[in-house]
Amino acid sequence: MAPRTQAATQLNIAPSTREDATTRLRSIKGHVEGLLRMMERDDVYCVDALKQIKAVNGALNKTGDMILRCHLKHHVVTAHERGDEDRIIAELMELLKYR
Repeated sequence: MAPRTQAATQLNIAPSTREDATTRLRSIKGHVEGLLRMMERDDVYCVDALKQIKAVNGALNKTGDMILRCHLKHHVVTAHERGDEDRIIAELMELLKYR
């Protein structure tokens, strides 16, 4: 990964989004821990485990969407004003490979 510039280091997740994401991730962590306990049992039905995994995936996707929305709102729409639109576009193109 390329080193972050001074301008890039100022592009942080908004505090309210960071708090919400942290709360969601703690909840997801608890869900994953429950899933791990479930997998330690001999009587777990495959479909039940798959449903729980699907729930965790959905929660992670919602958290990712929330952070992406924050990035678009606070950083992408202001890229032209900062003069870093090429860097922001490159970041988004790289990010979209994984979504």
